[in-house]
Amino acid sequence: MKTIIPHIQIKAITSWLPTNTIEMISFNSLYGESEVRNIIRTTGVERVRVADKEMTSADMCQKAAEHLIEKENIDKSTIDGLVFVSQTCDYILPATSICLQDRLGLSKDTICIDVHYGCSGYIYGLFLAATWINSGMCNNVLVLAGDTTSRMINPQDKSLRMVFGDCGTASLVCKGTEPMGFHIQSDGSGADRLIVPAGGFRQPITAETSELKYDEDNNGRTQNDLYMDGMAIFNFAITQVHKNVNALLELVGWEREQVGLFALHQANRFMVNYVRKKLKARAELVPINVENYGNTGPSTIPLLLSDVCPQGRYDLSKVVMTGFGVGLSWGSVTANMSETHFYEPINK
Repeated sequence: MKTIIPHIQIKAITSWLPTNTIEMISFNSLYGESEVRNIIRTTGVERVRVADKEMTSADMCQKAAEHLIEKENIDKSTIDGLVFVSQTCDYILPATSICLQDRLGLSKDTICIDVHYGCSGYIYGLFLAATWINSGMCNNVLVLAGDTTSRMINPQDKSLRMVFGDCGTASLVCKGTEPMGFHIQSDGSGADRLIVPAGGFRQPITAETSELKYDEDNNGRTQNDLYMDGMAIFNFAITQVHKNVNALLELVGWEREQVGLFALHQANRFMVNYVRKKLKARAELVPINVENYGNTGPSTIPLLLSDVCPQGRYDLSKVVMTGFGVGLSWGSVTANMSETHFYEPINK
């Protein structure tokens, strides 16, 4: 799906991070110093933030939203849409977005929806917000994206435990003067490449699914835990993502050299750099911040933007945002973000 939606603006973005920081070198005694050093060198992840056990992704997104509302001095009655993007919702039912409507004190006329997506989820959240606004149904939509991915990882799985972190973000989308371009793609044939096999209605949790098993790399997990075929995801990313971006640039009429910032999903340093090279984009226009936060799922793009944009280092008149991963699902957005307000990540 490729489309251009007119008159859309991302007005503001902020992020909320847990205070609990885990340094990757702290795993030396558990996994071995040489193994830990190799993983850090490959992924570029040196530390991650992990939510306390009572903190959910909705809690983190709520804190980010409250901070954004305060900084922007927003009248809550003017917010009429809420999109919650997360794979770690509070309940099977009801929808977490509806719970957040009440917790944030928004109007009962607010339309709410959960988007159960991971690494491409922020793109979907922006797309829903833009279509709601373009239809005339909404004027101001909160897009809240976050995950507590750490809860889905087995402690014996070093391949994932040393990559993923937790975060919650908030973005306000409203009417504007510039268009946003979207290119979203899906391939369900790769659903088993990044998956929690058990715990849903297709395969409920049982004693059998809870049995700990080790793979050939000595990573331990049960079927109730997150599994990732890292090489398959890497091959998918390096063969498909740049094509998606290039097709979108052609649609909106931008030359690659005109783009002032490529905000790519922060899967890991190696993958981001590889995708950058396939895009033939200059390194200084493709920031990477996985060293401090790891892969935070659907929140990596807004976290990256709130982390690097307040310094004013980039020309934000032409920005490309790209997410890719679980699904398999991938997509990109083009936007003029020169008027967007970026607030640095908080943890209060």
